[in-house]
Amino acid sequence: MSNFHKSQTIVRSMAAVIAGCWAYCLVVAPLLSERSYGEVVAEKSKDIGLGFTLAALLIGVMWLFVARRKSAE
Repeated sequence: MSNFHKSQTIVRSMAAVIAGCWAYCLVVAPLLSERSYGEVVAEKSKDIGLGFTLAALLIGVMWLFVARRKSAE
């Protein structure tokens, strides 16, 4: 079975995408900005963090659904 069809690999990859997104929002973006930490975190979390988290969850669920259908065949 390909790694693209393993549930554990799918979950790990989506968790890595979400963790990377939040690391950017909470650590990297405030370091690169002139504004206060709180302002940057609030803005980036609202704009990027939630959007990418929802997108990764949606893609992950669809990917798991397809992978489980393929493994059942």
